Amino acid sequence: MHGQDSTTNPQTICLIILATAVIAYSIYWLRPVLLPFVIALFVVSAITPLLDSLQRRLGANRLVAAGVTFLAGLLLMLLLGWTIWASVVELRHSGPAYRQRIQDIANTLEDKLPERLAALVSLPSAAPEGPREDAQQLIDSMLRTGVARVSAALLYLVTNGIVVLIYVFFLLLGVSNPMSSNSIWSEIDQQIRGYIRLKSIISLVTGGVFGLALAFFGVPMAVTFGVLAFLLNFIPNVGPLVATVLPIPLIMLHPDASLSWILITIAVISTIQFVSGNVFEPMLMGDSTDLHPVVILLALMFWGMMWGIVGMFLATPITAGIKLVLQRIEATRPIAAWMAARPHAPEAA
Repeated sequence: MHGQDSTTNPQTICLIILATAVIAYSIYWLRPVLLPFVIALFVVSAITPLLDSLQRRLGANRLVAAGVTFLAGLLLMLLLGWTIWASVVELRHSGPAYRQRIQDIANTLEDKLPERLAALVSLPSAAPEGPREDAQQLIDSMLRTGVARVSAALLYLVTNGIVVLIYVFFLLLGVSNPMSSNSIWSEIDQQIRGYIRLKSIISLVTGGVFGLALAFFGVPMAVTFGVLAFLLNFIPNVGPLVATVLPIPLIMLHPDASLSWILITIAVISTIQFVSGNVFEPMLMGDSTDLHPVVILLALMFWGMMWGIVGMFLATPITAGIKLVLQRIEATRPIAAWMAARPHAPEAA
């Protein structure tokens, strides 16, 4: 039928599905190359105004400003790595006290639980001191494994961070005058820039208060948990919950912990995340991304599947950019309206 809309043609629909599948596979297959480049694009979008200001005030050329940015990023990355490693060393020093705490809990359970149930939770050994020695060996093994994984994560962070900084350096050299205000890319850049700026401020305050609260209560690795709270706050809904749960094992197993201290500490850090995510963030950010919460959750799952944890960090701004592109195309405008939870929104002129 000649009157049939081309967008409802079965052949067109099949081609769109095939093209989408190919693009999704390409995104996944090319992630070692695409991921550092996309991160670099977001970094450049966020720091370009600062770089322009540096050029105007100090009269520095683009090469010098890009070099200063590269060195500052490298220094920040090394500082982050050193902070995390120092926290791991602190935890290793606290290891004997935590081992004794775990052993005391195990002994208490064995004394109070019925004999059969105690046999299930205790470690088998022929010698009387066997359970204690086996438990200590198990805890030592867990600590060694944790340190090894943190070391591998730091190496991965440094390696990929340097690649990102190299991309940032050359992208900054190629940054030209801002595009016209009518350009879709300029609109995407402005939205991403505003989102990153506000989210970074909120996350920095949240992570700082979270880490200070843990340090006040004497929880080991308080700085690392504060940094993680800062980073995980970029993952909507899921990130703050994970950041709250991470320090709970160290809180509950603290050598000097009492029940009231445990409850108060968990209540304080939970309140910090709740107030940040449900009071300050909606008040400051509003609906900056113009995305429905369900769409954000779907984006987290999709980009997490494509690019792992880093994809979850980038899911919201990427999806917001895609929505802006779909909004400019007449055929896909209803999809953009659905993503913004406005299925009956009037079409743009």
